[in-house]
Amino acid sequence: MHKNILFAIAALLLAACSSNQIKEPQIPQDSTPTPSRIDIYPRFASQYVPARTIRVYVPENYDNTKRYDVLYMHDGTMLFDASITWNHQEWGVDEAMDSLIHKGYVRPAIVVGIDNMTDTPNRLGEYCPDDIVTLLPEGSSVYNCITPKGNDYLRFLVEEVKPFIDSVYSTYTDRQHTFTMGSSCGGLISSYALCKYPEVFGGAACMSTHCTLAYPNPDQPDNAVMTAYRTYLQQHIPANSTLLYFDRGDQTLDAYYGEAQDAINAMLVSSGWDDSHFQYRFFPGHAHEEKSWRARLDIPLRFLLGK
Repeated sequence: MHKNILFAIAALLLAACSSNQIKEPQIPQDSTPTPSRIDIYPRFASQYVPARTIRVYVPENYDNTKRYDVLYMHDGTMLFDASITWNHQEWGVDEAMDSLIHKGYVRPAIVVGIDNMTDTPNRLGEYCPDDIVTLLPEGSSVYNCITPKGNDYLRFLVEEVKPFIDSVYSTYTDRQHTFTMGSSCGGLISSYALCKYPEVFGGAACMSTHCTLAYPNPDQPDNAVMTAYRTYLQQHIPANSTLLYFDRGDQTLDAYYGEAQDAINAMLVSSGWDDSHFQYRFFPGHAHEEKSWRARLDIPLRFLLGK
């Protein structure tokens, strides 16, 4: 009888161990990664500028219990989807952000793409810094036959788009986590944003910046206009508390920016900007197009959002 009891106990223990060995692991329900996405808000209304589409990159595994940096980018149509662009090129911002986040090179961040006005005069007008007009000698002009509307565009961005983004997404709202980026005239308005709203933006990346403001003849820049833009930057960008990135190539339109950009770089260095706050890159062979900006996009992204 005693042996039978021992055999029974042993059998129960063996069954329990076998059961534990084949038990399936318990996977938490919230461990499945969520991919990054693009949220689209068509015809976003404004009291300052015509309505346009806003496109928002939301990073992988977005968590509304955490807070995220925000990067505001211009020419939003060109950023994410080549199938809707006029030249069938795109920046590839979503792919670049996904890759840099996965590699641990940048902090997870939200990127807001703001569509432009598709017709050239209105796009140039919205990306033109109004205030440099006050620095021009009599008889000079900022673009021929184009009215500067940069102040209205930036009011739209700061007073309407940013509050909407901060209300819908879990963001850091302070300047240390708020940035802007663009190319060509988008680079121009990005640098201007630092001047007009230094309390809002903590950094700007300006790629292939149209620092000559020359239109419609880009090969005939007005020295008075270039000097006015450079002087305005010197007087209004807060040094050593702001991140500022410039770059350019040497093909197509970029070939006309060398003198003006070099003068800006020299001014910034002489004004005390150091490598931790100011970065300039030159890319031989790069042209004034999305393919070139895409090829080097990781550099300004890491400068603004790097860990």
